[in-house]
Amino acid sequence: MAPYRRITLAVGVSMFVDASLYLAVLPLLPRYAEQFNLDTFQIGVVVAAYPLSVPFVSLACIVLVPRIGARRISLWSAMLMTVATVIFAWSPNAAVLILARFVQGFASGSIWTASMSWVTDNAPPEHRGRESGIVMGMLSAGSVAGPGIGALAATAGSAVAFGLVAVFSAVGVLLTALAPAGRAVASQSRLLAALRAGARQPATIAALAMSVIDLTAFGAVDVLVPLRLGERGTSVEAIAVAFALGAVLGAAIGPPAGRLVDRVGPARVGLVVAVLVMLNPVILMFDPPSGVQLALLVVAGPVFAAVGASMFPLSSLGADAAGVSHVTVMGLMGVVWAAGFAVVPLLIGAVAQGSSPSVAFALSALLCFPTLIILVRSVRVLRLSPVTAAHAGD
Repeated sequence: MAPYRRITLAVGVSMFVDASLYLAVLPLLPRYAEQFNLDTFQIGVVVAAYPLSVPFVSLACIVLVPRIGARRISLWSAMLMTVATVIFAWSPNAAVLILARFVQGFASGSIWTASMSWVTDNAPPEHRGRESGIVMGMLSAGSVAGPGIGALAATAGSAVAFGLVAVFSAVGVLLTALAPAGRAVASQSRLLAALRAGARQPATIAALAMSVIDLTAFGAVDVLVPLRLGERGTSVEAIAVAFALGAVLGAAIGPPAGRLVDRVGPARVGLVVAVLVMLNPVILMFDPPSGVQLALLVVAGPVFAAVGASMFPLSSLGADAAGVSHVTVMGLMGVVWAAGFAVVPLLIGAVAQGSSPSVAFALSALLCFPTLIILVRSVRVLRLSPVTAAHAGD
C-alpha cells in the first residue's frame, strides 16, 4: 500500500467517527427535546456546540502543523475524540451533553484542518480528488453508522451506542499512530499575509463559496427537518433510516466523484453540486409531504460526498497558486465552515421558533444566492487562468 494511502485511510477513519457522532445526534433531537425539556433554540445550541471551537482550532493548526506535524496533531485529535465520546455516552443532563459535543467539535476542527491537509499534502496532485473522495466516502460510511447509532441509542441507551463509537475511535488512534508522518510543511512566517494570499485565489474563493452554500443549506435541513418530521409523527427510526440510506449512497458516490474531479476538474463538479445543495431549502420552504422530506435527507448524503470530493482539491489548488501551505487554506476554510455551522443552527432555530420552519428555509435559500453568484464568478476566472485551467478542468 502506498504511504499516502495509509494516511488517507487513517484520516478516513477519523472522519468516519466524526460523521457518525454528528449524525447520530440528529434523529435523536426530538428525544433530547422531550427528555431535557429543550425548545427549538436550545436544540440549536446542542447542534451548534459541535463546531463552536473549530474556528480557533483551525487557526491554531496553521501555526502548529509546521512545528509539530500533521500526524501528531491528528493523533492527539483522535485520542481527544475518543475521550469526549466516552463522556457523551454517559451524559446525565443537557449541560454535560453540550459540553461533550463541544469537546468533540474541538477534535473535529483539527481533523478537518490538520488531517485533511495531511492528505492533500502527501497525495500526488493528479490523485487529490480520488484521495479526497475516499475520505469523503469513509465520512459517508460514518454517516451510515450514525443514524443506526442514533436508533440504537433510542432503544438500548446512549451508553451502549456511543460506547461502540468510542471503541472505533480508538482504532483510529492506532491507525494514525502507524501512518507515515509524510511531507514536512514549511512554516508561514507571516500568518495574516499567507491567509490573505490564499484567500485571494479564485480556487480558494470557489471552495469557500461551496462551503458557505453547504453549511447554510444543510445547517437548516439538519435542524428543522428532523423536528418537523417528529412533530408529524415520524418515528426516530424512520428518520434514522433516511439518513442511513443517504449515507450509503454517499459512501458509494465519494470515490467515483473524486475520480470525476480528477478527470474534469473540481470547479465544474463543484458548481453543479452547489446548485443541487441550494435546491434543498428551496423545496423545503414549501413544506412538502413527509415522504418528500425523508427523500431529501436521502439525497443529501451523496450530494455532500461530492461537495467534499471537489471542495478540498479546490482549496489545495488555491494554496498551491498562492504559494502557501495547504493547512493555511484548510484553516481558513475551517474558520468559515465552523462559524457558519455555529451560527446557522442558532439563527435558523430562532427564526423557525419566532415564525415558522418555511420562513427559516426561505431565509436559508435566500442567503445561498449571493454566494452562488460568487462561486460562478470564481469558476469563470478559473476557466480563463492558464495556470489553473488544467487542474480546474476548464
